[in-house]
Amino acid sequence: MQRINLFPNPVFAGPLTNTSHWGDANGTVRDNALHVTGSNGGFGFNVTVPFNVPLVLSMRVDASEDNVAGIMVIQTTDKPAINNMLFSQRLKRGISDVLCRFTVPSYGCRFEVNPNGIRDVAVSNVLIERADTYDTAVGGGLPGFFTGDTMPLG
Repeated sequence: MQRINLFPNPVFAGPLTNTSHWGDANGTVRDNALHVTGSNGGFGFNVTVPFNVPLVLSMRVDASEDNVAGIMVIQTTDKPAINNMLFSQRLKRGISDVLCRFTVPSYGCRFEVNPNGIRDVAVSNVLIERADTYDTAVGGGLPGFFTGDTMPLG
């Protein structure tokens, strides 16, 4: 099966479109990354994904302060005030590689960055794809489990 990145603007090329934000969070593009700032709120993208299919989110994040900014994957609903958190991670200062698995049961999905008052959160190399194609591309299976036909030599 072919790998397909479902994230709508993985290299943040051109003007940002189809974004959503709340509070005073704002996003700009520079240095091949999305930079999000603001004292409260979130800035993100609605992402069209298949429902009830395991997905993988992979990205690089550079935060200017410890444990303040966060990354979230949210299941949106038909009621604007009601959303379900599928994944959330607070970030440490410096560069972090984020990798998570999630499944969206229905309706919609939003990828969001929450700066929470820090100077800058830079997000790059965003990938959202089906877990089965991701697993095949990176060697398959869970860490510690061998899924090939022969035992590796080593």
